[in-house]
Amino acid sequence: MDDDPVIRVLARQALAALDFSVEEAEDGESALEALAQSPPDLVLLDVEMPGIDGFETCARLRALDVGREIPVLMATGRTDSETIDRAFQVGATDFIKKPLDWQLLQHRVRFVMRASHAFGELRQTLADLRNSQQRLASAQRLAGIGHWEWTPGERQMLWSEELYRILGVEPRAGASTLDAFLSAVHADDRERLEKALRRAAAESTPWSLDHRIVPASGSQRVVHHRAEVNRGASGAAELISGTVQDVTERRRSEERIRYLAYYDTVTALPNRRMLSEYLTRVIEQGSQDDHRFALLYLNLDRFKRINDTLGHAIGDELLRRVATRLTTRVRTTDYVGHVRTEHAATISRLAGAEFALVLSEIASPEDAAPVARRVLEILDEPFEIEGHELALTAKVGIAVYPGDGSDPNTLMRSANAAMDHAKRDSREGYRFFSESMNERALRCLELENHLRSAAERDELVLHYQPQLDVSSGAITGVEALARWDSEHFGFVSPGEFIPLAEETGLIGPIGDWVLRAACSQARQWLDAGLPPLRIGINVSSHQVRKGTLLETVARLLEESNLEPGLVELEITESALLGDEPEVGQTLEGLKTLGVRLALDDFGTGYSSLSHVARFPIDCLKIDRSFVSRIHVDEQANAVILAMLAMARRLRIQVVAEGVETEEQEAFLRSEGCDLLQGFRIARPLKVEALEDLLRRR
Repeated sequence: MDDDPVIRVLARQALAALDFSVEEAEDGESALEALAQSPPDLVLLDVEMPGIDGFETCARLRALDVGREIPVLMATGRTDSETIDRAFQVGATDFIKKPLDWQLLQHRVRFVMRASHAFGELRQTLADLRNSQQRLASAQRLAGIGHWEWTPGERQMLWSEELYRILGVEPRAGASTLDAFLSAVHADDRERLEKALRRAAAESTPWSLDHRIVPASGSQRVVHHRAEVNRGASGAAELISGTVQDVTERRRSEERIRYLAYYDTVTALPNRRMLSEYLTRVIEQGSQDDHRFALLYLNLDRFKRINDTLGHAIGDELLRRVATRLTTRVRTTDYVGHVRTEHAATISRLAGAEFALVLSEIASPEDAAPVARRVLEILDEPFEIEGHELALTAKVGIAVYPGDGSDPNTLMRSANAAMDHAKRDSREGYRFFSESMNERALRCLELENHLRSAAERDELVLHYQPQLDVSSGAITGVEALARWDSEHFGFVSPGEFIPLAEETGLIGPIGDWVLRAACSQARQWLDAGLPPLRIGINVSSHQVRKGTLLETVARLLEESNLEPGLVELEITESALLGDEPEVGQTLEGLKTLGVRLALDDFGTGYSSLSHVARFPIDCLKIDRSFVSRIHVDEQANAVILAMLAMARRLRIQVVAEGVETEEQEAFLRSEGCDLLQGFRIARPLKVEALEDLLRRR
């Protein structure tokens, strides 16, 4: 439909070349009459026409029974957001810009036609499935069993009506997804179910397990879950189907018996028997996965005196308060689980005033020290019971698998021995069984104490790593990198003090110092007559989430009289995880201020694409883990190419980090990467060395 006869002739020629049969109309009224008589497979519709325009024509077309499913491709010379929004509001499937590129029109028509046919076939398939579902739902309703089907790799699932009821999900279009299914599963059981699904998809292995679900109503249920795999001709899993049966009442009886056997009746924590069995499982896993875990043995000082003086009733209440405080106030990031679950053996009451904590899969033995300190801090606050203010102290012994024991009994003896050692001689209140581990833990404690005042003592400095603009060959930006030259320890590696700062919460003050120092240095360079440099500054998740980042940046820009576009805040994905609206508001505010935003370590997180779409990102920094595998791993090459292609489509700048070889540089240049950063370009430089480099260039 177009009132321009020349356009219609050219369009007919372009589409006839693809063997399409083409009908023409010069205005909306005649077009609608023809559509009612002979519905086409696709409509190419001009927006501006005499009589009723393209918007009205499209709206009337959609009101016709025959026109509801016909794809409509709108042609318009206006590409402002208002025009595009209106086109989709009236029912346009897609739009193409005028003047028309005839080759692009051919491709666009082919694509829309294929999509339309695919959706038509899908609608028919869904109709057939609905009939089958109705028959299956009747049988499942009688048996009280829900049923699902899932194609590995897909997010959408097929659920029976009974399964919606069991999961507590309101039946609606698009609700039956894998994410919704897993969200209904209890958090402590979710990993087991995901593992079973992954194994079924990878190995075509059927499975059967019991787990908990938490429907929207909040009433926890227990289900018996079974699944089988349909294999294709190659033997790979093509479809996985399963049944879910509610067995809550049966499990309640079993749980009561289990509780009496495996849990302490005073505190409701797992007992020594449960701990021993849990340690056995963790050790079996550790022997296969080669991972470490730590056992903390906690003893309350002088607890017997409280029992003897105030009675066992108050003593028992004190034990319950200790258990509650540990399970509610030691963060889950400290590796402590919840009470009365399969994995709750991570914190147990052994006997009397003795407790045990298991820290599973620690990265290094020293990770146990912050947890021990946290436990002692929590117990240091007095307890008030029946008018008595009771002050507690405690000692903690730490044993680490496998070095301090390869079986539960040996580990518990080692931790107990370390606890006895802590009672005899420990200013910190805890001891490692291994002296070398204890020395490393003490170093971490000393580092933390010195790091707290490093900025005041002028021990923190910034080095700057140049970024090379591929198109111009100029250094157009730098990344500011914090370094610590300690008077007490000497040069401390960033790989040692940055994680420590993040763990202890010092990363916030250090990050603010870096922002202030970097802005001040950028101003000094401009005053010295050096060319403007965009300066990249790493921002921690702590800074993004605490809510003062926008105010801080605005103040520093004003103090330094610095152009906002010269500041680029580098944010990792961890700062963007979750749905906190404050994070989005902060980033939008920074964008309005004129500051650039870069997504650091891109490609290493779980939801990079969603972050690029949701937040106002100006730049992607390809992580060095991909760059280092260029020409070594074809998959790395493919991932980088995909990142570059996506960035070009989104008009986002790309920086490749960790460029170290000539081959890596050549590959990135040839594929259109915007900026290069790494030892191939320059190492991180002190201020004077960077200034010399800039003047030479």
